[in-house]
Amino acid sequence: MIATTTSGFAPGALDADAIAAAALASLRSATPSRLHRLFTHFGGPAGALAAVRAGRASPALAAEPNGDAIARRWARDVDPDRVESQLRERGARVFAAGRPGFPIDLELRDAPAVLFAEGDRPEVLDRPRVAVIGTRAATPGGLADAHAIGRFLAEQGITVVSGLALGVDGAAHRGALEVGGGAIGVVATGLEADYPRRHKALFDGVRRHGLLVGEHGFGVPPSRSRFPIRNRIIAALSDAVVVVEATATGGSRYTVDWAIEYHREVFAVPGSRRNPAAELCNTLIRDGAHPLLHPSDVVLALAQDAPASSGYAAIAADLGGDGGWDRPAVVLSPPARRLFR
Repeated sequence: MIATTTSGFAPGALDADAIAAAALASLRSATPSRLHRLFTHFGGPAGALAAVRAGRASPALAAEPNGDAIARRWARDVDPDRVESQLRERGARVFAAGRPGFPIDLELRDAPAVLFAEGDRPEVLDRPRVAVIGTRAATPGGLADAHAIGRFLAEQGITVVSGLALGVDGAAHRGALEVGGGAIGVVATGLEADYPRRHKALFDGVRRHGLLVGEHGFGVPPSRSRFPIRNRIIAALSDAVVVVEATATGGSRYTVDWAIEYHREVFAVPGSRRNPAAELCNTLIRDGAHPLLHPSDVVLALAQDAPASSGYAAIAADLGGDGGWDRPAVVLSPPARRLFR
């Protein structure tokens, strides 16, 4: 269970460490592992930036055969003034490993070293968080289910996490935003890209009601290879992952694999064996994932072993349950019941 907080993190504040972390993360070839080594070797982002600008980064890259060349290139290319100007112009935030408020457990394999964020409600990171994911080519029923699940979770005060893709992702976030709920959209580009373009209004809604989050600096365009890597952040930010509809080989498979490695609970909405978009869900259920027959299943399952501070126990109590599987006869509001028929 995630136990992170943004306490000690002033929204909008850009101190020396934040600007340094953003400048370093904006360098070409600045992978998370390299950034982690820099921060560790030089005592944090500000120390790492000073070393890079002085051409002294080689010791942190000594394990790499081309470490000296990378250090020379970074000394030439790093531009903290430009990056700071971009951050301030967009009102962006920076979360750096080792600083207060970093929202991902650094013990997780391949944890990012820096996260960029834009949005009006950073407090969404302080709430219980559930990812809702699935195929871009969802059926009308899958879209309706994703919308209803996102809406229901948001009504309970749970932050809905997704990748803002077409299909299931977008439907889940629309459901959450419809009731003014919190949302986190994890992107595989720079935060200004708003990709896919037809989701521009949805991106703006997530900025108003939560946060856009990504590990890439401004100006990074969409790339097919970045989306599977992005999915580890969706899993890491969430207490649980709900798969609504997904094919066996689609991008949701990557998120599920990361969720399992990170010991997140996985839920799947069962579907017809004749529906290719239900293949991954049905396979997951066969292999031990929780079947999701009702949106409250997520809350009640997570409440069973969650500490009171996680929020799930209180939400389950409000639903009329005690954290077990004895659900009340009605837990949805009338509008949400119509959506989830």
